[in-house]
Amino acid sequence: MLVLSPRPTDPVLVTGCRTPIGTSGHALADLTVTDLAAPVLAELAERVAPLALPVDEVVLGNCLGPGGNPARSAALAAGLGTEVPAVTVDRQCGSGLEAVRQAAALVGSGQAGLVLAGGAESASTAPWRFWPPDATGHDPVRYTRAPFAPPGFPDPEMGSAADDLARIRGISRERQDGYAARSHHRALDAASGGRFTGEIVAVKGISSDERPRPLTPERLSRLRPAFRPDGTVTAGNSSGISDGAAAVAVTTADAARRAGMPALRIVASAAVAGDPAVPGATAGPAAREALRRAGIGAGAVG
Repeated sequence: MLVLSPRPTDPVLVTGCRTPIGTSGHALADLTVTDLAAPVLAELAERVAPLALPVDEVVLGNCLGPGGNPARSAALAAGLGTEVPAVTVDRQCGSGLEAVRQAAALVGSGQAGLVLAGGAESASTAPWRFWPPDATGHDPVRYTRAPFAPPGFPDPEMGSAADDLARIRGISRERQDGYAARSHHRALDAASGGRFTGEIVAVKGISSDERPRPLTPERLSRLRPAFRPDGTVTAGNSSGISDGAAAVAVTTADAARRAGMPALRIVASAAVAGDPAVPGATAGPAAREALRRAGIGAGAVG
């Protein structure tokens, strides 16, 4: 592994926490984005007390909420004070990571000394959305997501796009089921070993994740395709629709050192774009670009 010594002003992660993750419509169904994010921010504020620094900013990712500025509402509800500004960012599935990227940029550029950043979603309480009546007087039309591309570009639903990507890349149903089974097994193993205890902030008396369950490739293989009759993506090997919030504290390497807090240096990050027909295909290029910016190869990570 390549070890990179941080400079005093480099942005670092010093602590983080999250709510349990609830399946939409179940354990956390009556909690709004603010309800979920506020206890996480409040807990983070306590954990960073050794830094003896004010919270300069809160940055939260959110793409399903009621609009406005959920980050600000959550910061106020967390008791951070009326003087702490906050901003909500939306990069769809990458919103939480984008929030952390922006926090790192603020700290690294000297514009902030301590930023709390992360993401929160409440699919259960997401408002219904409607296109307004058109000129012909047609009734408002409900839609479940905003368009991701303008007319003239493909704009598939995520499930269909995942089926297309699996077909294009030759990722079999068996590989997808095996990966999903391993993921659930690892999550359950970590939970039973107490590895999540230190990061979970209980809400409504709930302190464990709702979704992971003992699945095997054999059980998963019996599920029908969820989006296309000939597809390979199922309810078992795709990501679930969930409620939850998570955040980290970003500060400088020097501040973490002075406080005696362990830290992870943010070496580089990257956001890339690609064909909107297969949005999932950009994860690999983004990772390669981040490695290039860091000046290291994939073999140095591990």
